[in-house]
Amino acid sequence: MNSSENAKPAQPRAGRAYTVGELLKAIEPQYQMYKLTMRQCIAGLRAHAAQLTAQGQEEENPRFRRLCIEMAEFWGLTEDDTPKGYQEMAEQIGSAFDHAVSAARDSGQAPMTSDQARQDILDGLELYAQEMVACGDMAPWVKECEDLSEQLKVEWQTGVPPDQVRGEETNMRMGGMEL
Repeated sequence: MNSSENAKPAQPRAGRAYTVGELLKAIEPQYQMYKLTMRQCIAGLRAHAAQLTAQGQEEENPRFRRLCIEMAEFWGLTEDDTPKGYQEMAEQIGSAFDHAVSAARDSGQAPMTSDQARQDILDGLELYAQEMVACGDMAPWVKECEDLSEQLKVEWQTGVPPDQVRGEETNMRMGGMEL
């Protein structure tokens, strides 16, 4: 930013005007916490995908991988704020995801997603959705985050993937008859 942009008042608060530079400096600690939340969410989604892969349930992997990359891009989780930096970050996030899933597939094992990792995922999805609401006109992405959060909560409470939970409920309603 040039010095004239820094001198412009931004968002007066309690009778005080801030320059853009002062405002950015004031919000930086909170923004860094948000970035940490998103990094933890991405790591949690990657671990959860690996766990599901080890159990032979890979259907959601493309969705989880895409979300990890989109979250990293949205939050600017790169030190290089250029198109090349963003491309390299997306490749790194995708590669780490692919490596974790591949290792789980090859070994048939992955650690269970910890309660903390589960909470990190839910916190990240909530924060991502809130920020998209604030950006406006992003309803499909907001809904995807909300739906995924609810899906994961059901899965983690029951210990059964949601598609199997729905299948069991249908089976019970139909008196045990297979469709």
